[in-house]
Amino acid sequence: MLKNVTHSGGVEDVGELLFSTPFGYMLPEAAASEDCLLPVSERTTDALLELGDAMGDAATPPDPSLDSPIPAAFTYLGQFIDHDVTARTDREHGISRISQADGRPLPITPLSPETVVATLKNGRRPQLDLDSLYGDGPPLVAESDTEAAALYDPTSGKLELQDLGSGLVDLPRDGRTARIGDGRNDENVNVSQLHAAFAAFHNKVVDLVGGAPSPAQKYSKARQIVRWTYQYIVAHDYLTRVCDADVVNELIRNGPFFFGPGTGGVELYMPIEFSVAGFRFGHSMIRPSYRLGSSATKNIEDILGVSVAREPADDLLEEVGGGWRLKDENRIRWANFLEFPVQPAPQMARKIDPLISKGLFDLPFEGASGPAAMIRHLAQRNLCRGYLLSVPTGQAVAGAMGIVPLLENELTDGEPPAVEEAMARGRFQRRTPLWYYVLREAKVQKNGDSLGAVGSRLVAETILGFLKHDPNSFINNRYHDRVTGAGIKVPGRPQPIGSLADMIDYVGLQK
Repeated sequence: MLKNVTHSGGVEDVGELLFSTPFGYMLPEAAASEDCLLPVSERTTDALLELGDAMGDAATPPDPSLDSPIPAAFTYLGQFIDHDVTARTDREHGISRISQADGRPLPITPLSPETVVATLKNGRRPQLDLDSLYGDGPPLVAESDTEAAALYDPTSGKLELQDLGSGLVDLPRDGRTARIGDGRNDENVNVSQLHAAFAAFHNKVVDLVGGAPSPAQKYSKARQIVRWTYQYIVAHDYLTRVCDADVVNELIRNGPFFFGPGTGGVELYMPIEFSVAGFRFGHSMIRPSYRLGSSATKNIEDILGVSVAREPADDLLEEVGGGWRLKDENRIRWANFLEFPVQPAPQMARKIDPLISKGLFDLPFEGASGPAAMIRHLAQRNLCRGYLLSVPTGQAVAGAMGIVPLLENELTDGEPPAVEEAMARGRFQRRTPLWYYVLREAKVQKNGDSLGAVGSRLVAETILGFLKHDPNSFINNRYHDRVTGAGIKVPGRPQPIGSLADMIDYVGLQK
């Protein structure tokens, strides 16, 4: 399982710990109805490419008027969650391919929902179980082995990690490449440092956990505490910020209505509507640039591809003592990304709206080059893959959920003229790509400060459905003495951890 990751076109990515679990449609009747899908024509593909290009935000440096009330770290917690629960809809492999070898778009004929469900397999488990961090765990029995064994110190059950001193850490690296369970968590500096923070959290819990005489038992107890803390943070700190808090609290109390145990009686699966469209709202939250350390500010395109070799002055890594690690200027000081007492206000995530930082329109992608390299263009990629995989339109999802859809004028008023032209060319006013719809709904209903009605329901139902379905989740262990209404009790801390900032503070990472 643990091999080098590549994201080059057309070849199965083999650089991560992959599973094989099902995809499905949360709203299968909508996915099976021609009237609930985008029109099938070459005109649709062309209009999607135009719409994606029109969604570019040229605001550099960042425009403060586009800031949301959500600290910037939550953009990357969302990416971390995504990598924990889904894989294979974000890459060029098998039926998900949308580009030729040089990055130009393939002719797209939407796949039937039956073909998608039968053929496309999720490389993750539909649980918030941190398999991207832990893999299949360390060897727990003498003379045995696991595929993730290289992630662990063999004597302690701790995850391998580079401790750089002064509350700074980096991922372990083989050469330049991060040695982690999911290479996507080294795609950019911010998610790379967040993965390292979770590894440091596990290691501290291992050090402090009591009542476990062997390293294997310490690992097992620590993993349970870390997973529950992560799940609590996702449910109560992340979802209540990015979704309508009333929707989240209702679902925590009473469970999902459209997805999860008790809503269909089928094996739990990863909803296509969530993976391919709804949960990609986080791409809109990415800032054009970030202040990482005490002074360094870098454009988003300059912190992508952490392991990629660059000219020495631009390289994100440095070689020290025969090994590679993040340069000091690229190590995150968390007060730049999260709110802490007596610290200056952090950078905020961008508002959730149809504007996407243009630095994401030329992503690193091996073999793809030139202005026609659609596969390097994040917005075009999202729109075309949703079309290929027969994701129901925003209006169809709203109708199936009993939510009044946006009016035609609400879909474009105030957007750049190129957006209106692309929407008209594709005849998207009444059949709108779900990804665009979720972003626009957030702008119309919530001023971009959180998701709107459809987006909140789709995202929160999926994530909380995973937790409700998992017998080992904190939600299903509320009477355990570590689970409280304010968070999860951890060894060595009087108060429970209830937020991402609490976790960073507990680990002692630099603020």
